[in-house]
Amino acid sequence: MGKPITPLVGCDVFVLNHENKLLLIQRADNGLWALPGGCQDLGETPKKCAERECFEESGLLVKCTDLIGVYSSSCYEYIHYPWKENEFIHLLFVAKIEGGKETISSETLKVAWFSENEIPKLSDGHNIRIKHGFEYINGKRTTPYFE
Repeated sequence: MGKPITPLVGCDVFVLNHENKLLLIQRADNGLWALPGGCQDLGETPKKCAERECFEESGLLVKCTDLIGVYSSSCYEYIHYPWKENEFIHLLFVAKIEGGKETISSETLKVAWFSENEIPKLSDGHNIRIKHGFEYINGKRTTPYFE
């Protein structure tokens, strides 16, 4: 029997600053904007993955506090995402800033904050997650979303 072929787990964070602006990173691989996040490593919890990925991509230390939802890449069209041969399960967490300093990385061209009505062009699959993040923060969604 061969190696199982299963989806990769991606963990993203929804972080607002004191002005209620959303943290986004501009991806180096496709130039589009996205929530900070990435794939979970073996032996790592989803929460720790989301916190680590946020630090690696933005320079900010965060603490995850709530689960907004669970998303499947099979529910959106891959247009700009570079790894089209993979399927992902994304877990989206609300997080709070604990420290750090905004810093780009080899994966990010820019780190910036956006109000809900000024979101830039996003990488595949991030529109729905950001929509649900703002709904959750604004009390319009009280339970985690899942597909």
